[in-house]
Amino acid sequence: MKYSFKIFSIFGIPVELHISFLVLMLLIYIIALFNLIPSVNILTAVLITLIFATVVIHELSHSYIAKRYGIKIQRIVLLPIGGISEMEEIPKEPAKELRIALAGPVSNLIIAVITFAILIIFGTFLSAILSGALYYFTVVNLLLGLFNLLPAFPMDGGRILRAFLAERMDFIKATKLAATIGKQFAIIMAVIGVFFNFLLILVAIFVYLGAEGEYRSVVVSTLLGDEKVKDIMTSDVHTLNPDNSVQETLKIMFREKHMGYPITEDGKLIGIITFHDVSKIPENNRDMLIKEIMSTEMIISDPNENLVETIGKLNRNNIGRLPVIENGELVGIISKTDITKILDKKEPKLD
Repeated sequence: MKYSFKIFSIFGIPVELHISFLVLMLLIYIIALFNLIPSVNILTAVLITLIFATVVIHELSHSYIAKRYGIKIQRIVLLPIGGISEMEEIPKEPAKELRIALAGPVSNLIIAVITFAILIIFGTFLSAILSGALYYFTVVNLLLGLFNLLPAFPMDGGRILRAFLAERMDFIKATKLAATIGKQFAIIMAVIGVFFNFLLILVAIFVYLGAEGEYRSVVVSTLLGDEKVKDIMTSDVHTLNPDNSVQETLKIMFREKHMGYPITEDGKLIGIITFHDVSKIPENNRDMLIKEIMSTEMIISDPNENLVETIGKLNRNNIGRLPVIENGELVGIISKTDITKILDKKEPKLD
């Protein structure tokens, strides 16, 4: 995740702060130190800090169980709306996912029980301020644990729901149903947030986008896991000559309705030209040759490349197509449209 930096490691897992989280904490302490909001004092700021410490414990609980199953944890990132454990993969065995998902909320509920026990046993010996802080800390952990058990995928409760569904149906169908329920919960949360708490709206946006994003990720990794570029690439590739003019290229693009073309010379790929490149050229200068403006720093694919890896290249570089090269020669081209078509054919429908 961009704009985050490491603060420490535990169990070999880097824990990072997102810059937005740091800004939030600084703002809270500034408000507390200068008494800008009467209800926010130093004790409040410390309690908020401790709550985020429990968020780290929550995410570490997920990560610890996942590591026991051999799943690599890339990092834990703290955001203003909570924490995220970035796992290399999500287990498709329902029992494993169930245990990993439960670990986080259970850790919050255990903390709530411990702090409540301290409050009951030692409450008479504690000051009113410390008793109040412990009570607040107990309630917040209880609410965090219960809130995360809501069946709003991809929250913990949503993952528990998927694990339950995956025991009874295909994994992709289970994910789609859990994601659909998660998005419905997100809409409800957003509506409630409008009237009660703006933070709930942010959580709702995170849940909605996360549900759709994770569903698409599962579809891609599951359905395209064994597919190669050569299985769906277009082999009959229309290429352009480096001595074509910008005007000629625009006419070809409008006629054939393609937004980009490989440029070859003596059978070798030497560049790529897109509509974005040629449309920037003023009309009075469109006799310019495309070799003068083509991109020579090319991202390419291989016929035997896995489609999941190809999608990663397309998304990371925000491009729509890749030339396919074998033994130094252009043998095809693959686009996001090609991949979308095969996904639409393979994707199971909910009954």
